[in-house]
Amino acid sequence: MLAVPSLRKLLPVGTLRAAPGLPAAIATMGLINLAFFGVDAFVPLMLVEVRGASIGFAGLALTAGTIAWSSGSWIQARVSMHVSRRTMEWIGLTFISIAILIIASVLLPQTPIFLGPIGWGVAGLGMGFAYITLNLTMLELAEPGQEGNASSSMQLASVLGSGVGTGIGGALVAVVHAQGNPIQHALGLHFGLMLFAVLVGFFTARGLPQFTRPPANPRFAAEAA
Repeated sequence: MLAVPSLRKLLPVGTLRAAPGLPAAIATMGLINLAFFGVDAFVPLMLVEVRGASIGFAGLALTAGTIAWSSGSWIQARVSMHVSRRTMEWIGLTFISIAILIIASVLLPQTPIFLGPIGWGVAGLGMGFAYITLNLTMLELAEPGQEGNASSSMQLASVLGSGVGTGIGGALVAVVHAQGNPIQHALGLHFGLMLFAVLVGFFTARGLPQFTRPPANPRFAAEAA
């Protein structure tokens, strides 16, 4: 509650309501970081404590996400001039949604544990599409001479999102553990909340532009949506 008034001053006008253009890109960045890192921080805990996997196997899941993120960025760079920014973002969000569902299913003992690394690889692929697309959109929509301010706002949303996502998960795990309940209950609830954040991201991403190339005059970038 104390942070909201400050955020309204630090971020571009309309960010908290995902206004079309640059505000929508920044709002979506906060949501995808909240969801991705909110789950990423607890994938090893789930695999080791809930499914009894080794620490090495849990590390394999994180490695899969990292490699897939790089691969997604490479693919995005080669198709970005043929797919609109909004569509590319929706593709990334779709991959992240599927990945969270796969990871949540691994909480169940009947789900093959090898789906953990595969699922998080899918999440990394989605971030490769979504994260770079938002940064590219930010640079295209920033007013001339305001690229630094826009980049700072994007970085603030990114860091804040990842911090809030991991904080929510940590609080849930702590409360559930203190009450003596199984940890998978907290993780299941947390994964559900992170999936909801991605679904909200689909809504905020509607404000991204439909162009595949930046307009000739940056002043009219927002109108190209």
